[in-house]
Amino acid sequence: MAPAAVEVRKTVREDLPEVIAMIQELADFEKMPDGPQLTVEDLVRDGGFGQPGERSGDGPVFHSFVLEQRLERSVDPAATATATVANQGTSTSTPPANCSAEPLTRNLIGYAICYYSYSTWQGKSLALEDIYIRPQHRGNGYGELFFRALARHARDSQCSRLDFHVLDWNPATRFYRRMGALDLTEAESWHFYRLQKDAIARLCGEE
Repeated sequence: MAPAAVEVRKTVREDLPEVIAMIQELADFEKMPDGPQLTVEDLVRDGGFGQPGERSGDGPVFHSFVLEQRLERSVDPAATATATVANQGTSTSTPPANCSAEPLTRNLIGYAICYYSYSTWQGKSLALEDIYIRPQHRGNGYGELFFRALARHARDSQCSRLDFHVLDWNPATRFYRRMGALDLTEAESWHFYRLQKDAIARLCGEE
């Protein structure tokens, strides 16, 4: 087996079941296993992955990327020689079907979901909702590869900044600091607030 190649690419519709699985893995890691409530159909609708005529909103409300590992099968010289003998001595350079040099697997090992927000001080911003790499693939430099790709997306989209939040016990905080991230809770005493669905309903008089 040839060494694995890893690349960052935009998510396609066929990736979404595996993305849903990784969303659940991230929630398990964050000790909130009952948090995710999305379906593949939700991602199709909200990410603009639908086909013409399918129900959708006004346009994609998020952007998604995957980290893909490709394992390529190397040609086996011994098997090629066997194939030559089987062809009654005729010379051939074509390996048998089970020794193709084509990609053997295309394995998704991470995902990221982000969306655009707006700062009245700095303008267009990129908010990173999730970035996740499966545990067995960590420690190989893939996190930095992925994060740099997201930074390039922010730059190419003319975003003034890249925002995200991290649980305080998450060991990845050291990585984000190394990437140049500033902890605003420490630096500027910002706190992250949220209205849940039931709170929104109460404010709308629907309780």
